[in-house]
Amino acid sequence: MCGLCGLLGEDRHWSSLPTNGQSSNAVLRRLARSRRIAIVNRMLDARRVRVSDWQGSQYLVSTATGKTLLAMNLPDIWRAVAELTGSPFDPLGQEGAEPPAQAIR
Repeated sequence: MCGLCGLLGEDRHWSSLPTNGQSSNAVLRRLARSRRIAIVNRMLDARRVRVSDWQGSQYLVSTATGKTLLAMNLPDIWRAVAELTGSPFDPLGQEGAEPPAQAIR
């Protein structure tokens, strides 16, 4: 699928929806997205993979060597990491462990 079709045909994933008590305000959504990206990047530091925002609707997943893929949501990010690095990534496993208190703030 081309990038434009993927952008227009996006299905909202539960991980990108506002939680209870969270406003649907665009500024707050962008802030939550930015925090999510920061947490994911800390999880991926050891693999030298970075995630960044692309147009507020997708994620750009890049390696230190410049290989890049677009991802729509968190499961797509994990698939992109596996494809770019050649090995699966388990965000719930030891490699993805993140201290919760530090991750949320």
